[in-house]
Amino acid sequence: MCGTIPSVRLPLLLGLTATLTAFPLAAQAPTPSKPDVGEGLKREREHLADYQWRLRTEMKIDGVLRVSRIENVHLGPSGELVKKIVKFDKSMEPTPFPHNDPRARRASPPTNTEEDTLFEQAQALMQFYARLSPERVEAWAERAELMPPDPDRAGKVRLHGRGLGRPQDDAVLYLDPLTKVASEIEVKTTVDPLIVDIAFLRATFEPLPQVRSNVPAVWVPKKIFLNMNRGKREVTLEMETSEWRSWTGS
Repeated sequence: MCGTIPSVRLPLLLGLTATLTAFPLAAQAPTPSKPDVGEGLKREREHLADYQWRLRTEMKIDGVLRVSRIENVHLGPSGELVKKIVKFDKSMEPTPFPHNDPRARRASPPTNTEEDTLFEQAQALMQFYARLSPERVEAWAERAELMPPDPDRAGKVRLHGRGLGRPQDDAVLYLDPLTKVASEIEVKTTVDPLIVDIAFLRATFEPLPQVRSNVPAVWVPKKIFLNMNRGKREVTLEMETSEWRSWTGS
């Protein structure tokens, strides 16, 4: 949807991309100090601006795959995602159930227009978190508390806090104790500012291969998962990056 050490990523988003990328954790401190993440986030956005990547996105509505898209992506001047479609597949609009079909009493299949609206809303939610300002991310980290390790994520430092993007948000950031960077973030939030439809966002990060051994590895968003309720619909958006390469802006 958002520690302490040199550089951590909060981008959760790819849209998470830009923001899901920076939370410093105090280096080698026996007891981690409160994070100072503003400058780290700015640096990580600068690093990501040097790359372009391939992004695969799949959207399911009520468990059925409706949209599949592959794009080339890089960051724009303001940290926004600039995308160029490579491949786009969209399922045909389903045939309505017959009146006497028991399934007709449940929610009818979504129309293409409804699918487009849901896809735009899911993308907008991700972009909202991807473009959180360094100041807001830093304010969240200052209020966050260090939690005991999660048994399912052995050894990871865990930061928990509310109000990452919206006041009611509940966010958890996991940091690798050795590399001192964020490896995962989870956010429970709402689809829009009104507390009506809920959403859950998770982003994981991985290091790119190091060009030189004396240069720190750059960690980038790898997988992003969004689950949101919209009325009677359940929407899932799964995104995965690949083919990271230098970006010259040409």
